[in-house]
Amino acid sequence: MKNEILDLIKETLVGDEKMDCSDVLYDLLDYSGSLHEIIDSHIDLYYYDLRIWAVENWEYVEEALEEGICEGVNEYHKMIQAGQYMALSEYARCSVDELFNDYNGVLFNKEVAS
Repeated sequence: MKNEILDLIKETLVGDEKMDCSDVLYDLLDYSGSLHEIIDSHIDLYYYDLRIWAVENWEYVEEALEEGICEGVNEYHKMIQAGQYMALSEYARCSVDELFNDYNGVLFNKEVAS
C-alpha cells in the first residue's frame, strides 16, 4: 500500500507545491478521494479473511463502532470491514508521514531539491 501511496503522490503533485508537514500532503491526497480508493482496495472481501483479521484486530472494529462508521450496519462482516477501514486509514496516514520524512520534502518542495 505504501508504494501505491508513493505513486499517488508522484501523480498528484505538479511540482510547485510547498509543504512544511505531512498533514498538508495527506489533506491534498485526501481531497481528490484517490487515497480512499487505495484504502478501499485493500479491504478484505472474503468472510474467512475478515474473520481471521478480526481475531487480532478487534480494537479497530470497536473504534469504528465508537466513531459511528457502523451506524445502521447489522451485518457482522461489514462491521469488520469498517474496522479494516479504520486500521488501513491509520496505516495510510503513517505511510504519508513516513514518505514525507523519507524524502525530506524533496518530492514536494522543488526548491529543496535544487
